[in-house]
Amino acid sequence: MVNLGVSLSLSQAGKRFQSVTLESDARHLMTDVWTSGGVLIGVAAVGLTGWNRLDPIVALLVAANIVRSGVGIVRRSVLGLMDTALPPGETDQLGRVLGTYRETGIQIHALRTRQAGARRFVSMHVIVPGAWTVHAGHRLLERIEADIRKILPGVTVFTHLESLDDPASWDDVTLDRESEARRMSEGTGT
Repeated sequence: MVNLGVSLSLSQAGKRFQSVTLESDARHLMTDVWTSGGVLIGVAAVGLTGWNRLDPIVALLVAANIVRSGVGIVRRSVLGLMDTALPPGETDQLGRVLGTYRETGIQIHALRTRQAGARRFVSMHVIVPGAWTVHAGHRLLERIEADIRKILPGVTVFTHLESLDDPASWDDVTLDRESEARRMSEGTGT
């Protein structure tokens, strides 16, 4: 019962602090809880039914749960060490926020999200009319970044301001900017 209480407490703290270590500890303790429960259920079931094969069946179920939990812990730990995109729920929230700006005629592209351990990052290019002043563009970026931080506390946001009137603004929709030399050699440059 103590392990159950500690496991639930660690799990909540792990989610709150986005700590893979705390979440892994919580899952490890929870497998101990399931193992202890499985032993008690197996012994009680054999005692009540007299069917000795019930004990190894319960043991196999507990072992399968331990393997499943272990795979989950390893998977989560590896993902915590690698850069991965933000989870779907967070990217959906991000899409809704950016959608409100797109409705005003602002273009956004090269949107990327990533998570490395407990750190989360969002980067994007925001494309505004070329006649805007730097001051007006900067105010817009500050609003966008603040709105994103409201829904994703602790996220680091990188924005890049570009002009709707400059064709080069569209060269970096993909990860790499198309080189001017390549465009010229293919006859698509001006």
